Amino acid sequence: MQIDNIEITFLKIDDYEDVKSAMIEVYASMEYSYWNEAHIKKLIRKFPEGQVAIKIDGDLAGCAL
Repeated sequence: MQIDNIEITFLKIDDYEDVKSAMIEVYASMEYSYWNEAHIKKLIRKFPEGQVAIKIDGDLAGCAL
């Protein structure tokens, strides 16, 4: 697999569905495995610089909230 671009950026609400999918996969054994969109919006609004996304070739690979 070739990686052409790794990007560290601030999370945007447009990333929500990818974040949700990742949380569901990673925390599959938890009943409430993902944060809802309103929670993510609030984090971005209150502290946008603290919500970090890592993207590989444009696809979300991880995040820090």
